[in-house]
Amino acid sequence: MQVVRYHFSTGINCVFEIPTGVALKFLPAGVQPVEIVHGTSLIGITMFDFNESPVGPYQELVISLYVSPRMGIMEQHPHAGVFPLVVASTHQLARDHAIDLWHLPHFNEDIYIEFSESADGRQITGKVLCHLDQPILEMTISQSGKWNPAYQAYQSFQRDETGAYIGIMDMKGQLSEHEENTGTLKMYQHRLFDGLNLSAMDTMPLREMWMKDGVESYHELVAISAKPAYV
Repeated sequence: MQVVRYHFSTGINCVFEIPTGVALKFLPAGVQPVEIVHGTSLIGITMFDFNESPVGPYQELVISLYVSPRMGIMEQHPHAGVFPLVVASTHQLARDHAIDLWHLPHFNEDIYIEFSESADGRQITGKVLCHLDQPILEMTISQSGKWNPAYQAYQSFQRDETGAYIGIMDMKGQLSEHEENTGTLKMYQHRLFDGLNLSAMDTMPLREMWMKDGVESYHELVAISAKPAYV
């Protein structure tokens, strides 16, 4: 298939701890969470400000579990595997595109992300609102003081009523990342979280990543069985 590219001015991500027992409740058979220690898995919150895409500019929130990638379907070992729990975006055209093409699970209402940098440029906050006036979550991260060109390959596991799939994707851009535990997260009671009990999730991030002037590229969507032969 033809590579589909999504250019973004800003992308921020934090990785948090979540009990493995909670993570397993969200995952289908054949998909295993990544543990940093026994009993503790990882969940990520990512926000994008896309300025160029097949459906025009839009913003996106993604909440994903980190899972073990599959071997034998990519030329190189991926940076990580993810299992999106929910994706939210700013307009219906973006949602329809991602659902039809990539089979991603979506919150079917418009959101807006207010990105604001500190005066010294060392911190950025992403505040996610539904219909401009209903707060969903607010996340603040900092940069490490160093920016470097980065390339990261990913596998994205998703499924819907049509089947199970792995999206082959990568990201490139100027990246600043660290594990200094300076970030903050506040989640509000909102219907986006219906069916997602994240109360056991730690709100202090293990890792903070801030990417500027980047591009996310989807290369392929691979249909998989519930229990692939190459597991």
